[in-house]
Amino acid sequence: MKKTLITLALTLSATVPALAQHQGHTGIHLEECIIQEPIPGKHMTGAFLKLIRHGNPVTISKVDVSSITANAELHTMTMKDNVMTMSPMTDLVVDGERIFRKGGDHVMLMQIPTDKLPKAGEKHTMTFSFTDGSTASCEAIVKTAKEVIEATKADGHQQNHHKH
Repeated sequence: MKKTLITLALTLSATVPALAQHQGHTGIHLEECIIQEPIPGKHMTGAFLKLIRHGNPVTISKVDVSSITANAELHTMTMKDNVMTMSPMTDLVVDGERIFRKGGDHVMLMQIPTDKLPKAGEKHTMTFSFTDGSTASCEAIVKTAKEVIEATKADGHQQNHHKH
């Protein structure tokens, strides 16, 4: 019995840290990270992903894709007077799942230097920072505009979806 308890205690002491490391201390996961290749002649583009928060809601404080630009902002698309309008996101809370897709909420990469314009097939690290001090990162693959549009149609996401 004593030997069984010692074995159980050792197993649990080895398992709990491994589970904590696997879950990440933030409880935030980024999936399906994509950067759209810029349209020729433009020095800006969009990035898209699924952000999943496990636990209490958090607020996004910053997004960084420094291998491309120092100017990354969170924007949203809204319909106003039958015209799609882009503006900075004001609702930065993540509670559950938050989708960043073409035609909805997205990461806007602006003022991209010519030598850093992303090309289809490349990968770049995208990091979100939150007001609680946590961060979450993913490797975003660069896709052509056509590929991004097709992926958006396939997902059926024409607008952003999230719960509060």
